[in-house]
Amino acid sequence: MKRIIGFCLIIVAATLPVAAKTLRISAPILSGHFDKNGVGRSAAALEAIFHICGIRPEFELKPWGQHWLAYERDPDLDAVAIVWESAGINGFPSAPFIHQKNGVAFLAAANLKIRSVSDLKGLRVLGFGGATQMFPSLAAVLPDLKSYWEAPSGFSTTQALINKDVDVFITDGLIFAIDYKLRAKATGGTYGDSNWPKVKFVGLFPENADTITFRHKEDRDNFNRCHDEAVKSGALAKATKPYIDPYRDILGDQIPAE
Repeated sequence: MKRIIGFCLIIVAATLPVAAKTLRISAPILSGHFDKNGVGRSAAALEAIFHICGIRPEFELKPWGQHWLAYERDPDLDAVAIVWESAGINGFPSAPFIHQKNGVAFLAAANLKIRSVSDLKGLRVLGFGGATQMFPSLAAVLPDLKSYWEAPSGFSTTQALINKDVDVFITDGLIFAIDYKLRAKATGGTYGDSNWPKVKFVGLFPENADTITFRHKEDRDNFNRCHDEAVKSGALAKATKPYIDPYRDILGDQIPAE
C-alpha cells in the first residue's frame, strides 16, 4: 500500500493485521535497496524482520543523505534505515541487518585477472567520491595505477566502462549489477548486447554493514531479537533471494552476506 504526502513517498507493508503496531522509518531511494516504489533488497529484509516482530514498517523515502536529515528533524519518525557509522546519527543502532560488498566492475571481455587490490597495478581506475578515504588499501596502491580519478555526482560510470575510457570501476557489486541491467532495459537494450556488453564484478574490500537506528531502545532490542530469528529460520535469506539471483551472472560468488 502506498500513500504520498507532499514530496515524500510513504510505503506501508500491508500483510499484517490492521491492529499491528506501525513504525515510521526514514529510508533512502537507493538502487538495490529501496527503489522509488520502496522495493528492493533492504526493504524486503526489513519487512521480513518486522513481520516476525508483528510490526508494520512504514517507509518514508528520501534522496540519499536526506533520509538521515529527515530523521534528525522529525521527532515523529521512529527510525532511519541504512545508516553508516560515520553519519553520526543519534539513537540506538541495530545489529547489521544487511551487508554490501565493494570491489571492481569491468568488461567481461577484458579477461582481467583481479584477485586483490595489488592486481589493479597498471590499470585505469575510476572511483566514486571518497573511495580512497573509505578503502585505505586503494589509497595505498594509487602510485602503481596507470590513472585514477573519482566520478562527480551524476557522471555515467557505466558509460565510461562501455566506452573503454577506464578499465575498472570501484563500486558496490549488487548496486552496480542492478543499475547496469536497469539502464540496458530502459534504453531498449538487452544485457549482453553490443551496447550493453557483459560485465563482471570482483569483491576486493571488507564488507560494509548496514544498520537501522531507532529512536527508542526497546524498538532496537526488539528488532535485534527478530533479526536473529529471521536469520535462523531462513526468512531473511528467502526474502532477499529475488533481489540477488537475477544478478548472479555478474556477481558470480561475490554475494554480500545478510
